[in-house]
Amino acid sequence: MIKMRKKCEFRTLTRIDKEIVALPLKFSREELLVATNGFANDRRLGQGGSSQVYKGFLNRLDRLVAVKRIFAESKHSEKLFTNEVKILSRMIHRNLVQFIGWCQEEGEFLLVYEYMPNGSLDNHLFGTRKSLPWDVRCKIALGLALALDYLHEDLEQCVLHRDIKAANILLDTNFNTKLGDFGVAKLVDPRFRTQTTDVVGTYGYLAPEYLSEGKVTKESDMFSFGVVALEIACGRRTHHEGEFHVPLRKWVWQLYLAGNMLEAADETLGLSFDRKETECLMMVGLWCVHPDPKRRPKARQVIKFLQQEVPVPELPLDTYEAPTSCQPSTHRTESSCIQEFSSFSAR
Repeated sequence: MIKMRKKCEFRTLTRIDKEIVALPLKFSREELLVATNGFANDRRLGQGGSSQVYKGFLNRLDRLVAVKRIFAESKHSEKLFTNEVKILSRMIHRNLVQFIGWCQEEGEFLLVYEYMPNGSLDNHLFGTRKSLPWDVRCKIALGLALALDYLHEDLEQCVLHRDIKAANILLDTNFNTKLGDFGVAKLVDPRFRTQTTDVVGTYGYLAPEYLSEGKVTKESDMFSFGVVALEIACGRRTHHEGEFHVPLRKWVWQLYLAGNMLEAADETLGLSFDRKETECLMMVGLWCVHPDPKRRPKARQVIKFLQQEVPVPELPLDTYEAPTSCQPSTHRTESSCIQEFSSFSAR
């Protein structure tokens, strides 16, 4: 049994070596155990559906790191691990989490990243960390757009992230955006504009055409960006686990129609926000979640909007089908929300 497992690990390592451009550092399991104090609970930074992340200190590099431990018992663990190593090893950008190294040993799948002292955007907007001032929120939104422009346009093969959400946007010491978690990201041949694939990601952030038909494109990533942009401006989740409400985008849209969109601004900001910039970010968010993928702006256009190089166009009044009641607290069923998503793609 042990010999068979070692052979399997060797084949996986060899395959990864051939597929990536520049192999990051390889660590031993023992080295990462020491760094994280044996993956102690008090070192845990967070947990997702397929992994846990721990704070560690690497003596070899004399630096703090974040160690992602993919659940080995998951049937997709090796695929997630291989995919993330392969994709992150091709990329370097100031708005992407720096990938430092990896380990596949004794059935463990471990990834090592730079440590983000200010945690995730999700924790600042909806969790226990301090609320972010408006200028920092603007910087984060712009940084995310810059990261997506790099992934979509500046690489030999386009990278579709497929799981853009506030929890995957990490913040360094200076609150700079660092997009992370590329476990379900997809390399796309630029000759093919649309690919059909299994639906992965987080409900509430998924584009309607992706949710209903599995069509993954740059535009589906931009839809997710739009949801995050609205969350940043409004300080509200796009959805609540266990409860289904009118989507945030529809609530903001109704306020836009009524001419009082700024009522959606995050209450924790008080009056400490720039009205013009807030309207701009909300308008960008609404354009990015447009039901017609062809109408969504590209990341490069979003950058120009956020930097106020060009004005954000007014949205057509018939963009969305407005529900009769559109308060964030209105309860909805899961099936009605999915039908609503599907009706967008049929328009």
